[in-house]
Amino acid sequence: MKTTNSKRISAAIACVLSLTLVASGCQKTAEDVSSIPELETTAAPETEAVSETTVPETTTVPETTTEETTTSEETSVTEETSETSDTSETSETSETAQEWSETEISGSMYVVENCYSREKAIIGSTPISQHYVGDTVEVTALTDTGYYKLAEGGFIHSDYLSDEKPAETQATTTAAPETTAAYEETTTASQNDSPAPADPGSDSSNNSGSFGDAIETPGYNVKSSSRYAYNQLTADEQTLYNRYVNAVKTLNSVVELPSGMTSDQAVKVYTIVYDSEPQLFWMGNTISAGSSFATLSFKTTDRNEIKSMQSEIESAASSILSKAKNYSGTVSKLKVFFDSIVLNGEFSKSESGYNCSIYNGLTSKGPIQCAGYAKTMQYLCDMAGIECCVVRGSDKDGNSHAWNVVYCENGYYNLDSTWGDPINSFGSSYIQYEFFLVPDAWIHNITHFNISTLLRSSGAIKLFTPPSCTKEACNYFAAYNKLYDSKADAEAAMYAAIDDAIANGKNVAEIRVTSKSVYDTLMSDDYFKTFQKYAKSKSSSVKQIQRQRSFTGGVQVVHYDIVYN
Repeated sequence: MKTTNSKRISAAIACVLSLTLVASGCQKTAEDVSSIPELETTAAPETEAVSETTVPETTTVPETTTEETTTSEETSVTEETSETSDTSETSETSETAQEWSETEISGSMYVVENCYSREKAIIGSTPISQHYVGDTVEVTALTDTGYYKLAEGGFIHSDYLSDEKPAETQATTTAAPETTAAYEETTTASQNDSPAPADPGSDSSNNSGSFGDAIETPGYNVKSSSRYAYNQLTADEQTLYNRYVNAVKTLNSVVELPSGMTSDQAVKVYTIVYDSEPQLFWMGNTISAGSSFATLSFKTTDRNEIKSMQSEIESAASSILSKAKNYSGTVSKLKVFFDSIVLNGEFSKSESGYNCSIYNGLTSKGPIQCAGYAKTMQYLCDMAGIECCVVRGSDKDGNSHAWNVVYCENGYYNLDSTWGDPINSFGSSYIQYEFFLVPDAWIHNITHFNISTLLRSSGAIKLFTPPSCTKEACNYFAAYNKLYDSKADAEAAMYAAIDDAIANGKNVAEIRVTSKSVYDTLMSDDYFKTFQKYAKSKSSSVKQIQRQRSFTGGVQVVHYDIVYN
């Protein structure tokens, strides 16, 4: 049974401003607490999918529209843009037979520690709504899995409820100075500065304290001080970074801010930790910051649940890493990671549960958003010793998005696994490589905007400056001999790609060209019709082809999809 620390509650009340990074589809809680930027990105830009996270409160998945319809004597050719509708969104858990039994009871109970109610009475189930210390809930049953069933719907584990009301802590309050929130601002009262509660989230590496020993990740030995973003922070910001990390590991929701730290800095550092420490998958997306303290949130504080989920993560990651060990080159290892993430992932614009974490990204227990794709890539790179960081930004419409910058053999490259996994009707084997190891010049302010920036309605916050990506040699199309200079060579290669796709039942036929004029020619209406006629002549199973150019211009990838009957 967990206990409530009165100083902890008092410090939490002292926090002034609810600062949240909201991902697409996020909504404020009943307490009007904003949620942290859960980069929920839409499916990869593609035939039926180019999804990215929205900016402030909700992210919208790019909708697939018909860019143009060309009618020939033979058939009607439909071209779909990369903006696709989120037709494949799924719930995080599928319908299954009830996995627990219930004993009916009736009465009121009190929440003794901040927690979430869950969709099911089992570990790892989707969180539904947050409850806070002192809240009263009506219970209607007790399950054999140790959860109370709530009259309002959902379940809360017995560790977080009690028949006795927790002791209240009196706090003297003064008006809080106005500050800028992550996405929304809510002004509350702020407690006068007072001594901080026991703080395991201090600068020290000693992770034990009144909140228990630190939760460590087996086999994961990456130090925060090695992170690219960490080394761009000021000394005080690095101190706060370390405090946040240690607080999450020890499940301590209250962190003391260094003297003079602004709320914008507190949000900035928390966002960087949230994006840069993928192993902390139970870290919540909400932070409240005052003049002296910050209060963090967690998806769960159940150590047994975290340990169980860690075991699932470790098992899934080990399988992928073992495949990567068969290759010596970094490009090949990254392709193993990329393909595994794309094939296992199912995009959703919802930020609920673990959609923005490595848990869903590796275990396939639920859908993921762009942050989930990017964090999963970073986690695998961390385990393989490949330098990697998560970069936050947006698409051209301001929808928030996340991808990676990795060091590959001769320099830094952008790697966007979300946009390798579009939302479409082609099935789970669909992978596209437009954004596999690309330089900045191909995507910055073309398809990817607001680089390393937290977008908020009250004003953007620059997070850090990612490494410059200027190399091209490791790009997918160069590394796998799918890069062409002349129109004649590119045309022949495109016919060969269509042949290969049809012979193997694949939907994607794509190559890259070095000339914008060659790209424009092979993506023109005339070639569109010619390629379609050719594809249909190769097999009666081919219904049509679709031209993808709304997101391919910057990377100059000639991309056609094969649609079968």
